[in-house]
Amino acid sequence: MKRIKDLQELVSYFSEDKTFIHDGYYRIRILDKETIELAFLVAGPCGDTLVHPQITVTLTESSALAIKLIDMYVTPPLFLTREESNKQEIDQQLDKLIEKFINIKNKNTTYS
Repeated sequence: MKRIKDLQELVSYFSEDKTFIHDGYYRIRILDKETIELAFLVAGPCGDTLVHPQITVTLTESSALAIKLIDMYVTPPLFLTREESNKQEIDQQLDKLIEKFINIKNKNTTYS
């Protein structure tokens, strides 16, 4: 439930446009009424941006479940679709990314 509450708070603050705040670009896309995508992006070598990571989340009334993770900044690039063997890793990365978004939101609203 905490994950859902945190995500609802973040969706109301961040947008589908990537926004540079302090250390990189932050973006939350609403894919449909049950699916969102959180992404932290860093500057790439050719003026582009690389997801580091991007996590797709399925929402229900009682849970927020990470179903896909992409990280193009690491070598080799990481592509995970939720399976029994990697669900703990994807969940940990989602919690870490949510915490990153919350921390930057709190810093940005404190100093604005």
